[in-house]
Amino acid sequence: MKNSFLDYIDPDVAYFIGLVTARGEISDSGRVKRISIEFPFRNLKVEGVKKKIAQKDQILLSLDHVINRVNELADVNLRKDESERSVYLIIETLKNTMFLRNTKMLMKERTSYYEFEVPDQIFESDESIKKEFIRGFADVAGSARWANRNRWGKCRVYLDVLNSPLNWRLPIQICYLLQDHLEIPVDVIQWGHPNTRDPSLKEYNKGRKDAWAREHQIKVFADDFEKIGFYMSHKQEILEELAEYNRKKGFEKAKFCKPPKRKKNKPKHPSENSEKIPKEIRGKHYDSYWQICTDVGCIRYANFMRDQKRLGKWVKSKKKSVEKKVQK
Repeated sequence: MKNSFLDYIDPDVAYFIGLVTARGEISDSGRVKRISIEFPFRNLKVEGVKKKIAQKDQILLSLDHVINRVNELADVNLRKDESERSVYLIIETLKNTMFLRNTKMLMKERTSYYEFEVPDQIFESDESIKKEFIRGFADVAGSARWANRNRWGKCRVYLDVLNSPLNWRLPIQICYLLQDHLEIPVDVIQWGHPNTRDPSLKEYNKGRKDAWAREHQIKVFADDFEKIGFYMSHKQEILEELAEYNRKKGFEKAKFCKPPKRKKNKPKHPSENSEKIPKEIRGKHYDSYWQICTDVGCIRYANFMRDQKRLGKWVKSKKKSVEKKVQK
């Protein structure tokens, strides 16, 4: 049994930390130390091209695999809990174990998925560790569904980051891990921002002023995400069906994202000053998701802009600052 992962991270640890980063909460109430991980499902069934699979039953079955992996890491009590739209994995102990202390260390003493980031140690590890982290995150917060197609009908996987003013760096960290470390293209990041979720103010004018403040979504084409895959059996089964559909349709090979040309300016949105937006970008107006990416620390954008000779020395200083933002 492993007693410490201060000096290294193995695949089991990386997978577990991925789960925690996605929907984990760490608490220390009285004598009981607890880590709770939520496995949500929006619909009772997940639908692929033809397949329809009951999610709750499959999550409960797949959690046995997760429990076995956690048991290899620590001597703790584990149990499953259920609600109408979620299944929970509850980890409890009366002792301040090395396992618990190291988990807190990797999460920088933060306690909720509303503020977690990708640990520095993941970026510094080898490819297998990075993939296990992404699998853990995706098993909780990833969705492979027929409904995730783009406007041309190409199937995608969504990796969701629930919206909080404290976690807006997490989407670009995951994007950076996928594209620059694992060479898996990201189609787009759909930000939970009024300029990207409600660009024409339709929801705002209907009285739904905060409708934009939903989860951020990192969107990856299904055939590219097969390089990662899921351990949750129902998600993997649907993923394989969607990836095969993409291949049979002969879609153009996915490209690594780069700043697109803006076709038009978007109107200003009254919610641009909302407290649900991080302070560093609150009050700013955006015409493209890429402008948000760069303001929260996208290295790929900085590299792209570096090649634009007209920007000169500004680019070097910008690249240096965003690298620090992403990897700190």
